[in-house]
Amino acid sequence: MIQIDDAGSGSFIGGTCIGIYRPETNEYYFDIIPVELYLKENFKKKLYLDRVVDIVKDAFESLKVNKNETIEICRGYMFEKLKAWLDENHFHWYCTHITGRVQEVVEKNFELYAVRLGLPEQYIKYTKYPFHFHKLLRWVFADFESRISLCKTGWKSWEKMEHIKPQVYWDKVKSPNIYCLRCGEHIPMGSSAKVLRYFSNRGNFVYLHNQCEPHRQ
Repeated sequence: MIQIDDAGSGSFIGGTCIGIYRPETNEYYFDIIPVELYLKENFKKKLYLDRVVDIVKDAFESLKVNKNETIEICRGYMFEKLKAWLDENHFHWYCTHITGRVQEVVEKNFELYAVRLGLPEQYIKYTKYPFHFHKLLRWVFADFESRISLCKTGWKSWEKMEHIKPQVYWDKVKSPNIYCLRCGEHIPMGSSAKVLRYFSNRGNFVYLHNQCEPHRQ
């Protein structure tokens, strides 16, 4: 049996991880759909769906998948073009709710990929999986010029937010659990901090050390 799952398609940060798993032998193949395919023009053309097919083709060659193996595919829009390719090549497949080992491994690989992009592990735990759009948006605004290139800016949800210009002011930190979302280090309670305030689904506050300058123009 071959199982195919994805992780990260619902995260504003990063591309999407596609994983292919053979449970009988514990063989696993994965690759990342680059975030560039989620930029506005590419997203409209759904080029990320073509990349899914390319990844699965490479995986099938690497794993030497034969036409007699049953293929389980996670339900969802990510595999629309893959289904047609599987039919054209006479594979036996069906959609199902993917759980267990393959789901765990694909999700963990996406988390590791997000950490390599710069998203702190503790912030991933805070946003929870799948990563929460508005919480991730706070991390992006903390260093906008450096981080917006890591985002799925073709999303309609981003189109509603892209013209936001946070208000910047200084305030005393009133909680012991505040971290600078630019450098990731703790901001001691009672100290002065820069605050970026903006409204998305609600009022949001992004705290920065005084020396950590926001870069948005």
